[in-house]
Amino acid sequence: MKTEADDYFEKGIEFGVEGEHDKAIECFSRVIELNLHITEAYYNRGTAYGESRQYQKAIQDFSKAIELNPNNVDAYTNRGTAYSDLGQYEKAIDDYNKAIELDPYNQTAINNKNIWLQDHS
Repeated sequence: MKTEADDYFEKGIEFGVEGEHDKAIECFSRVIELNLHITEAYYNRGTAYGESRQYQKAIQDFSKAIELNPNNVDAYTNRGTAYSDLGQYEKAIDDYNKAIELDPYNQTAINNKNIWLQDHS
């Protein structure tokens, strides 16, 4: 049975795809209010924050998603990107390494780590 949280989640995804990040953030925030333990809502809201260049808020949400699911490869990868965007490169590399440890074929984490290492060697 579809819940109110499900409706907001679906709307949040649609807004995110359409590039309407503020509306996506509102929807995912509502999902979180309705059910605090929806890992995907934290992850997707973090993504919307990142797209809106609100990197600290993105990091907070990716960290919560990781707390709820320590094997969330995408949350580590995206948190690494947010750290990188803030100039916190050691934290970014740590997150890319964790993502690669969990998924050795994670091309985004591998590429981001290699780009950073090339630029800073």
